Amino acid sequence: MTLRQRHAEQTRQALLHAAARVFARRGYSNATIDDVAAEAGASKGAVYHHFASKQDLFQVMLAQRAAELGPLRQLPARASSMPELISELVRMWFGRMRDDPSALPLALESRLQALRDPAAAELLASYYRELRSALADLLSQAAQRFGYPRPQPHAAFIVFSLLDGAGQQWAVDPGALRLDQVLDHISQAVTGVFTLE
Repeated sequence: MTLRQRHAEQTRQALLHAAARVFARRGYSNATIDDVAAEAGASKGAVYHHFASKQDLFQVMLAQRAAELGPLRQLPARASSMPELISELVRMWFGRMRDDPSALPLALESRLQALRDPAAAELLASYYRELRSALADLLSQAAQRFGYPRPQPHAAFIVFSLLDGAGQQWAVDPGALRLDQVLDHISQAVTGVFTLE
């Protein structure tokens, strides 16, 4: 990669990170390209150089977040047992929410926008499909490796719902419980999808 290409990629990544913060803070409908440019310390032209529109920017941002699910797909090969794998999955999920301050606001704003705008709904649904696919692959590989029953087709939907809901409650009201006290119970609940009939 040339110096120019490296600089262009750094600018693109800065714009994507800025967009996540802006969309989380202002919501998709209220955010503007000008807001994203100002947040990134870039020009409006720079945004349009890398992204065709606000919708394109939002779509690429969600696609990038989906691509960051790569470590989930690697868990079955790294874990030595099902309890270890599920525990690591739960810790990764909550760790991402803890370490990324825009994660929860962006999730909530994206859902609100999806209820208002069919195009935004399709973008978010595409991201959810990718996330559920990653979870489904993980559960299937783990079942095969550790000798558990093959999970039901909707198991990934249940795991996503459990982790997403618990994560949102914890992020909104972290004082309601000590996370270290419930992670094992959440892991047990996730493992329960292998016993669904």
